[in-house]
Order: sequence, then C-alpha cells, then structure tokens
Amino acid sequence: MLDLTRDQPPEWMQFARTAHVQWQEIDAMIERTHATVRAHSTLLVAILRAGSPIAALLARKTGLPLDYLLCSRSNPAPSFIGGEGRAPRGHDILLIDDVCGSGWTFERAKAYCEALGNRVRTYSVYRCEGTEMYRPDYSMSMDAGTYLRWPWEYQRESEMPLTQETQIA
Repeated sequence: MLDLTRDQPPEWMQFARTAHVQWQEIDAMIERTHATVRAHSTLLVAILRAGSPIAALLARKTGLPLDYLLCSRSNPAPSFIGGEGRAPRGHDILLIDDVCGSGWTFERAKAYCEALGNRVRTYSVYRCEGTEMYRPDYSMSMDAGTYLRWPWEYQRESEMPLTQETQIA
C-alpha cells in the first residue's frame, strides 16, 4: 500500500518516459475481456475520475449497470455517489480504474465494497510491473517507469487539438 506520509513520491513514480495510450489499445482490452466480465459481474463500478471513460465503454459493450465510487489520495475514504444509503450490496462488482500502480486505490475501494457485502474483482487497462505492486484481475503489463497519457487527458488548453469548433479567429 502507498505510504501517504512520505514527502516524496515512491521510487516507482519517478517516470523515465511517457507513453501515449491509444483508443485502439483500450478497445482491444475491452474486446478481450468483455465476455468474462459479463459472466462474472453484476455491477461495474468506476473509480472516479480516471476509471469513468473505461467503465463507460465496458458498460456499453457488456450491458451491465454502472455506478461511481470516489476514492483518491486527496479523498482516501471511499464513498459511492449518493452516499452510504445508495451503496450497492450483494453484487459481484468489478472495480474499474485506468491504471494500477501500487494498488493503493484498489485496496481501499475493494475493502470498502467487500465490507458492504459485495464480491469484488478489479480491472485496469494497464498495471505497473514492479516489486510489491498490486495485480488487478484484468490488466495489461506496463513498465513502472512509464507515465501514461490517456487519449482524453490534456494538461493545458494549449495541448487541445484544434478543430473547427475550437479555433478562435
């Protein structure tokens, strides 16, 4: 589990390179896994924010319902949107995030969902390979020294691709 008391990020977060994830890679992962996901899950749960695009695509492909869970380093106590009273119980949940590093988010979110009486599996498009890294039930390997740029992610407006609608005269 990630130590949140450290001043500096853990060694595995010292990225040596950036890889640009393509929509085709995400589509291929969903195509390879959707039948198994459908057979073993009753509910998809996106970990907000990063898990949302992937969960939406997987929900569309499987026809499974989708819910949303808040859990991050700045909000470490997992909670479903709508609060505890609306939290699912008795489901076969598939927790979905974009990438898995140390597993800090998955570990917290999984424990929370299991405490509500759910059976939980985990899904990320990529996982960082390294010692003591969490391994989701569904994922593809990625070197721990690689920072992933997702196709929906832009750091500054200046990085947005120009289209007819976004060009300013």
